[in-house]
Amino acid sequence: MREPDPTPSEQWSSWDTEPRLPPTWPGLEDERHAEGFHIDRKGVKSVAGRITDLALRGQPYWHDQPGWPEMHWALPRELSTLFNMADYYVNQFWSDLHTEIGMAGMLIERAATRYDLAENPKLGDIPLDRLDDRLVSRLKGDPPADILAEPSDLYPNVSVSLELPKGISYGVDDMTADKLKKDLGELDLWIDPVRFEERAESLVEMANLFRLRAQDLNDAPWYGEAAAKAQGALRQIYGNITSLAALCGKFGTAARWYEEIAAWCRENFVRVADPDRSGWDEFWDFGGTPDSRTRDFLEEPNNRFMQVYEIMPKRITMDLPGLLVNDASLAEMRRMVRWVESRPKDTEWEKENDEGWLKWHKPRLPAYEEAERQYG
Repeated sequence: MREPDPTPSEQWSSWDTEPRLPPTWPGLEDERHAEGFHIDRKGVKSVAGRITDLALRGQPYWHDQPGWPEMHWALPRELSTLFNMADYYVNQFWSDLHTEIGMAGMLIERAATRYDLAENPKLGDIPLDRLDDRLVSRLKGDPPADILAEPSDLYPNVSVSLELPKGISYGVDDMTADKLKKDLGELDLWIDPVRFEERAESLVEMANLFRLRAQDLNDAPWYGEAAAKAQGALRQIYGNITSLAALCGKFGTAARWYEEIAAWCRENFVRVADPDRSGWDEFWDFGGTPDSRTRDFLEEPNNRFMQVYEIMPKRITMDLPGLLVNDASLAEMRRMVRWVESRPKDTEWEKENDEGWLKWHKPRLPAYEEAERQYG
């Protein structure tokens, strides 16, 4: 009896939110590599075209700036900020990942036209606008002039923390009825959990198709050092597909839970905490104060919000091969790092600004250099 296929949620739930190389990958353990070099140019070109077309699954591409909600209630305020940051960086990851997939297909397709792969197995560079033109030409109707963004500040291997800030009390001891009345209007997330869920499902499908295309590439057949480099890049990209799928799925689950808690607070605050009860009624039945009842009311949802935080991924990490790096972008990255390091810093603001820029961007330079060394 055939086992039922796992659902998308069962698949992404089994994947790590950090990029991991799958233990096996088509072609990399193939003993034919020891036999030298072989390529079926027609077969490789056909498979590469299908890999390039996978990049179109990155459309439409949303790119929102993160929001900063204004609330007195500390825990949901900071959680909402983290969700907005997650949405922003997931957007960048999503864009870079699909562009990298498209570039991998274009580079492999070009490899099928080269006759120096046995002596020069590096995949080389293709300008990003050439990939953009290729993808736009595949769209039906009235396509836009371009659909790809330049590589983001995460590219190719930056990690971003999504932990709650330190030094903040996440209790409810300072909350009052008036503060919560104002907060209830800001309690909703500024992002849509459905977007996370749809992306998780799309990425599960992408992962399954991507591995099949890697097997097709090996079966073309194509083997040798150039094929191994290509398959190594595809394997690394696959690890990022599964990572982003797991991130999106878990953020979607956490966001839905957050919204359920927020809805419960809005629906029950007046009934349970009775924030507008008159002072005379308070006097007769010793019912506490609106503020004390508000704090009692908030204890349970505050604990549940902390559980939301516990299931949220605490880090977004990209670790792509760097196929979008070319001679010009590497030279520009080197120039910018040298310029920011050496330019005068006459004020404390300039010093702090440059230190922040270098802390984020300087670690990207070795990744750019490694991508150029590995893939040309």
